[in-house]
Amino acid sequence: MIALIIIAALILIILLTVNIPVEAYIRFYGGKADIKVKYLFLSLYPKKEKPPKKKKRRKDKPSKETLPVSEDIAAEDSSENTPKEDSPPKADTVKTEETTENESTSSKEESPSEEEKLTKEEKQPLLERISTKLDELTEKKNSVMLLIELVTEPLKRFGSKIRIDDVIIDFAAADEDAAKAAISYGTIGAAVYDGISFLRCFVGMSVRSVNVSCLYNTPAEKSRYDGECKVRLRPASLINAVFAVGFGYISNKKKYSPVMELFKKG
Repeated sequence: MIALIIIAALILIILLTVNIPVEAYIRFYGGKADIKVKYLFLSLYPKKEKPPKKKKRRKDKPSKETLPVSEDIAAEDSSENTPKEDSPPKADTVKTEETTENESTSSKEESPSEEEKLTKEEKQPLLERISTKLDELTEKKNSVMLLIELVTEPLKRFGSKIRIDDVIIDFAAADEDAAKAAISYGTIGAAVYDGISFLRCFVGMSVRSVNVSCLYNTPAEKSRYDGECKVRLRPASLINAVFAVGFGYISNKKKYSPVMELFKKG
C-alpha cells in the first residue's frame, strides 16, 4: 500500500512539473538580442557564471640555466666522450618500403580512378541520366510530402498551446532617397501586419503596440528594427506532440517508412 502511495505521489509531482509553463522573454533593441528563459524560480538561460577557482601556486623547479657552471661543463664533457655509433640501414626497413610501394601500385591498378568513373557516367545516354535524376527528385518529394502529412496535425495542436503576449514592434525604414524609403516602408509594413495575422491563425497572441514609421533623408544605416515579446509554453504540450508524431509513425509504419530513409540519407 505504501508503495502505491509513493508511486501516485511521484506521478502527481511529474504531472504538476510538466504542466507549469516555461516563460521566455525576448528583447531586441539596437541590434542586440536579450533572451531570458525562466521556469518557476529557476533561470534556465542565461546561466550564472561560476566564479573562477583560485589556482594553487606551484613551486618552480630549478631550470637548466640556473645550474652551476661546473655541472654544465661536466655534462658537456660526458656528451663529447660518449662514442657515436653509426647505425647502418637495416635490410628489413628496405624490404618493408619495397613491399608497401608494390601494394600501393597494385591497389591503384585494381581500384578504378575517378576519371574512369566520370567517363563511365558520361558514356550513359543523356535521357537515362535525366530520368534517374527525376526519379530521385520524385522519391524525395514523396517522402517530404509524407513527412508534412505526419507532422501537420501534431504541430497544429502544439501551436495552439503556445502563447505569445505583450508584443511590441517598433520598426523604421530609413533611406536618403525618398522613393526607396517609401518602398521599404511599404514592404516592412505589409510583412509585419501579414505576419501577425498569419501567426494568430495558429498561436494565441496579444499585441501591445505596433509602430512602423518612415524616415526620409536619413542614411539607411539608421533603420530601426526593435521589439520584444513574452512566450509561454507548457512542457507537456511538447511531450504530447512528440508522442503524437511517434504514434502516427508506428501505427502506419509501411506508409511512412520513406520518411526515415530521408533522414538517413540526409
